[in-house]
Amino acid sequence: MLRTVYFLLLTIVFFPLAGFAQIGDVKIKGRVLDEQTGESVIGATISLANEKSGVVSDVDGFFSLSIRSLPATISVAYLGYKRQEVDIYEDAEIVVHLRENVNVLNEVVVVGYGTQRRRELTGAVASVTRSALEQSAISINELLSGSVAGLNVMQESGQPGAGSAIRIRGGNSINASNEPLYVIDGFIFFSEINATQTGVGGIDGSLNPLAAINPADIESIEILKDVSAKAIYGSRGANGVILVTTKKGKRGGNEVHYQYTIGIDRLAKTLGLLSAKEWLAVQKEYFNNKPGLYYSPDELAQFNKGTDWQNAVLQTGGSQTHELSVSGGDKKTRYLISGNYTTQDGIIRNSGFERFSGRLNLEKEVFAGLTTGVTVSVSRSVQNALTTFEGANYRSSPFSRGIANSLTYALYMPPILPIYDDAGNYNYVNPFEYTDLSYYGHAANPVSDLDNSIGQTLGTSLQGNFFAQYAITGGLRARVSAGANIDYITQNYFAPPTSALGMNQDIRGSGAIGNRRTDVKQAEALLTWTKRLNAAHFFDVLAGYTRQKTASAVSLSRASHLDSLENLAMGKEQPSPSRRQEADFHSLLARINYTLLERYNLTATYRADKSSRFSKGHQWGHFPSVGLSWNVDEEEFLKPLAPVLSSFKLRLTCGEAGNQEIDFNEYEQYFAAGRYNGETAYTLTTLDNKNLKWETTTEYNAGIDAGLFNDRLTLAADAYYKETRDLLLRIPAPLGSGSTQPQLKNVGNVTNKGFEFALNVKVIERPKLQWSLTVNFAHNRNTITSLGQYADFLSGNEQERILRTGESLGSFYGYIFDGIVQTGEDISTLPTIEGRTLIPGDVKFRNLNTDKNINDRDRAVLGSTQPDFTYGFSSTFKWGRFDFYTLFGGSQGSEVYNLLRRHLERSSDAHNMSAALLDSWTPGNPSNTMPHINSTKTMKVDSRYIEDASFLKLRNITLGYSFPFKTKAFNDVVRLFISARNLYTWTPYRGYDPEVASGIDLGVYPSARSFLAGVSVSFN
Repeated sequence: MLRTVYFLLLTIVFFPLAGFAQIGDVKIKGRVLDEQTGESVIGATISLANEKSGVVSDVDGFFSLSIRSLPATISVAYLGYKRQEVDIYEDAEIVVHLRENVNVLNEVVVVGYGTQRRRELTGAVASVTRSALEQSAISINELLSGSVAGLNVMQESGQPGAGSAIRIRGGNSINASNEPLYVIDGFIFFSEINATQTGVGGIDGSLNPLAAINPADIESIEILKDVSAKAIYGSRGANGVILVTTKKGKRGGNEVHYQYTIGIDRLAKTLGLLSAKEWLAVQKEYFNNKPGLYYSPDELAQFNKGTDWQNAVLQTGGSQTHELSVSGGDKKTRYLISGNYTTQDGIIRNSGFERFSGRLNLEKEVFAGLTTGVTVSVSRSVQNALTTFEGANYRSSPFSRGIANSLTYALYMPPILPIYDDAGNYNYVNPFEYTDLSYYGHAANPVSDLDNSIGQTLGTSLQGNFFAQYAITGGLRARVSAGANIDYITQNYFAPPTSALGMNQDIRGSGAIGNRRTDVKQAEALLTWTKRLNAAHFFDVLAGYTRQKTASAVSLSRASHLDSLENLAMGKEQPSPSRRQEADFHSLLARINYTLLERYNLTATYRADKSSRFSKGHQWGHFPSVGLSWNVDEEEFLKPLAPVLSSFKLRLTCGEAGNQEIDFNEYEQYFAAGRYNGETAYTLTTLDNKNLKWETTTEYNAGIDAGLFNDRLTLAADAYYKETRDLLLRIPAPLGSGSTQPQLKNVGNVTNKGFEFALNVKVIERPKLQWSLTVNFAHNRNTITSLGQYADFLSGNEQERILRTGESLGSFYGYIFDGIVQTGEDISTLPTIEGRTLIPGDVKFRNLNTDKNINDRDRAVLGSTQPDFTYGFSSTFKWGRFDFYTLFGGSQGSEVYNLLRRHLERSSDAHNMSAALLDSWTPGNPSNTMPHINSTKTMKVDSRYIEDASFLKLRNITLGYSFPFKTKAFNDVVRLFISARNLYTWTPYRGYDPEVASGIDLGVYPSARSFLAGVSVSFN
């Protein structure tokens, strides 16, 4: 299989090129059109490259040019458009699309409920570059990572099809959602809490809610960052807004585009573990040669490298993607029909992702003034993930010993054990395993678990949106739209009787099937008025009403004593809860954009939201904002700088936004149903809170947009301050209340303040040679400024997390490592650890309260998941038909709790260990970092394992070659490319990957290093 993949890669990369020449007088005919509108370009100059004389296009954009021979290169130019050179190989009629050459402030960008020139913007709006959008990608997250200042993308898992945690200017909330709002072609898309979970449990990770979107369908992505830009979405935009516009087709012609991509994935980094020989030596020296109880001396002598269990559960993954689209249009119609098929095998056995998707975008001018359109997308995704252990920390649980899934269990397997027995069957004999994973001589085998367990999530999504827009009179337009998004999630879970999760005698194989259906219906009615009153005044006014209704229904079936998942009824039925919930959302919105003398801009926005997630009396939230900007470059005193300073704008905004993204009806009291003495009984689980209200963020922003040397260099810089108050926070229920769950209340404040800048440089801009660079940088400081009457809150299985005033969200809490006790050290000066006197080779912790005893009062904040700053830079280079793109992304100053390393560095007579233990303290090797292997173990969280997770990643590097391929019927372009993703990571982090969205790494699915090659063909 691998040899075949390499052959295909080489075939695509070294695809032979052919050329031909035609001598004699040749007449080239063609037409010049505006790329954006499809309208004819009148008076464009068409000439042979490097020649001054030529012909001009007529009133319909047509031209005819006589040349001596073929092949040849013609140049097409027109004032206000970018010059374009076209290679001609035969005398067929051609169509040339010219792109406007506008400066940065005249660029039109998508904003909430419309478009706007950057010249008139008051808010902070960033766009993902065209070069980034043109890269081959499986998910939208790949397009966002490292591309925009202030946008931090952290992958939740390397599992194919998994999502990412995306933060715009830091996290505002603790228990409410921090994810941004996505608006896709005007339809508001927000993933509800646990939207891709059905309650089956036992499945590692989750399906990315945005996996249904094919990145190849995306035309543009805008990020609304500050309150003036996002305020039109009210509470929905509290965490920022990501506007996604898909392709609609170009007027004046038809295009067929096909792209095929093939790739291989490999683990970017492996962990150093003890070999069989090293493990046996450690067991012999420190654990009384336990293997000698089960193997003869001759058998032990035969072990050398033994079994590499880490390598056994890993594999070389592969991916394939087929993309096909047909688009085009005429003066009254634009359309796009596309389809995508993607399959990706994971780098861990029996894991992967598969997606089928299709899209229809249609827009038509029915008659003068009336335009209608429809967007429909459908997808089917299948994710095969690892099965996982319950995140519980009771004494004998596998999780308490660091076993989260089959990957981590494989790391702990003694390397002298074989995967298969002499008959070729899975080996289920492990005399070293403890009773929780070994019953009556049958032990778990992680390779068998991966091959035979099921952790599958199937997602089906249908999204449709219809709109009609009518130009009434004098710049007054009415628009109505209605749409729906239907998501259906099915999760299949099965742990066979032979598996770690199913071998328990009370379980003997377990399975579950869960289903969740989420229906979102949305309707909007908008009225806009756009009017320019003489040369001085410009108005753009918007008013409207929107409504969104969400319904979610979950059903679940569970059973134990199963040999397969084919028929749950054959097993022993287990409690299977089901529920249905609804939420309703109404909004009134208004916005006024006013521009005076093309210099002074005002944006005033007001939105009122009513949410059923809060009790009566607290459902309405009111969110105003105002933004001002000044186009300083239009002032007379800056005119002398015009040759250097091509554009310069100052911005200032302030306003409020809310957050209501909690679960349905959390203000109500809940009871759990159960059985007692054969009768139905109810237990109080959650207390009600009739005063639960909106979480509100107040934000201030000041920014600069500037362009130098005819916008060859452009800069956007912003400084901001955000304060979120009335946090939606879960606190312990009052004693005596009878509740078993925390209560949701409005408690505390959080601030985010920082600055960011983005720099774009066109280093070289010539007809056949272009080189541009982009750089972005963002610093954010997150601080909890109040927790009300509470001093702090601890959370996590080991109480390793803390919420404390003055610290940031995601802070870790534990003991400060202070070295190793050395021979000759005065033991009497050292504090005891919970009453135990230390000896040489033991770990020391810093005694913060000087009471000569290490206890809970010596814990301190050890770091945070919040980075000090994030950054990214990219390069786009085009030379003739070659293109070369690189993208780097980095983060500095964040920490990750490497819980996996902590468990691997604990010596054991049952499991394998980290190779770092070979450097453990001994009298002859006085290490000050690794204690003696037989030192007294401590379960304390300490600073050794709160690791610096700073990194710089080469996220993408792509080399492409494009060449025309002429036929009688088509003007075609073929592009070949090779690409590498996640090619290299510079980091001090000692785990698989420093990008861990949760902040705690207990065997998170590792990231893959991907190598791809592809070919794309466009017919037009």
